[in-house]
Amino acid sequence: MKNTLLPLWNENEWLSPKRSRLYSISPQARGTPMVEALHSLVIRLARAHNVKPHVLVKEEVLRDCEINYTKHSAKFVTTYLSTMNGLGKYAREIKESLESLTMQSGLDECTFMRWDDLFQYRSRRILHSHPHWCPVCFAEWRKTDVEPYYPLIWQSVIVQHCPVHHVPLEQNCPACLKTQPFIPRHYYLDHCSYCYGPLAQPDGQPTEPREQLMPNDAQQAIDAITEMVMLDQSAQYLLNAEHFWERLKETADRFCDGEIKPFEKVLGFSEGTFSNWKLGRHKPSFPAFYRFTRSLGTTPVAFLTNGAIETFSPHSITSKPRKTRRAHLKRPEKDEISKALHAIINQGYSELPMREVAARIGYAHRYLIYWFPEPCRQISQLHRNWVNEQGEQRAGERGALTVATVRDLYASHLRVTRGLVHTELRKLGLSLKDPVVRDAFYDVRAEQMTRRRELVKAD
Repeated sequence: MKNTLLPLWNENEWLSPKRSRLYSISPQARGTPMVEALHSLVIRLARAHNVKPHVLVKEEVLRDCEINYTKHSAKFVTTYLSTMNGLGKYAREIKESLESLTMQSGLDECTFMRWDDLFQYRSRRILHSHPHWCPVCFAEWRKTDVEPYYPLIWQSVIVQHCPVHHVPLEQNCPACLKTQPFIPRHYYLDHCSYCYGPLAQPDGQPTEPREQLMPNDAQQAIDAITEMVMLDQSAQYLLNAEHFWERLKETADRFCDGEIKPFEKVLGFSEGTFSNWKLGRHKPSFPAFYRFTRSLGTTPVAFLTNGAIETFSPHSITSKPRKTRRAHLKRPEKDEISKALHAIINQGYSELPMREVAARIGYAHRYLIYWFPEPCRQISQLHRNWVNEQGEQRAGERGALTVATVRDLYASHLRVTRGLVHTELRKLGLSLKDPVVRDAFYDVRAEQMTRRRELVKAD
């Protein structure tokens, strides 16, 4: 019997929908000041795929990135990838890779990349060196079944308090007191990467906001970063060096008759700083830019949008007195300095570097190097020699202790394994990762193997 049923669609025209390689997990609190940081999204992605975060980063995220790295380098993952929340090459490459792998867009709001054209490329100047968190937020999220995450605002270098609870942000585990890596060993964001203890505030402690405990400077920093995080994509035209210089020039015209050098002096910047920004010799770092806008009584976004506030007065800024010594000293004072330097040289060694020697004498390091170059050079060399001697002495002590320990193990055990040696050395504060300890262990092992071969031949 002939089948008269018509097909539901034309098979030649049907195309299967595209599939993302990784789960398309959306950032937490998107569109709010508490939007999730990019490194936090990576960790939650690793949890969704049930893999360790560093495996996901190395095998998937960095696979198509133009980033030179050694796949077996733990330092790269724990140290350099911290910049993925900031700006520059790493943030851009990782953001684009994640957007491709998850088939979603707009992940730049999880970083400070929108400020890339304005600020210096070194992301570490805008970020904390280690993840910061609010223990009260972690506790509340666990109670309300919200998956813990790290907001981007917590990672800004100028933010020291939680915007919600106004308590100081933490960076050390309460149990083992260790700082946390940006790419942890596991994918539970509210637990320590080393001792696996909870980072949340213990039950029974108050969780209400404590505004009276937070200084005004902390609230100003939170407001500034909130505006930066919430800046709309349509305002991207504000974030470039040319527009910033126009605003700076307008402010200098209003308060210092267009003179840049007096304006630098009024705000407490060294001479030539603003000119270098204008000529493009280097971009302003985020701390310098924030200090500049704060001196004007405004925030970075407000300054780029409207310039300095009308109530600003250059006379309201109190400049700190410069702590400098006189450029020229009298002959007796120079003789006294020379005598102190040669006394160190005559004793034949220096436990302190030249910079600390200058501080103890009470003069600037550069001043002594300029007026007493040869004595300073000799003291620096004596300090290097002393450091090398101390290093060799400590290495000899570690080697001798290793030899004695390993020989005792061979004398008391029929079978000495590397794990057994590692355990015993660890009790003494030694490690086989130390080249001195490792070489001493290998020497004793070779010695024992040679002795055993001789015994076998004798039998």
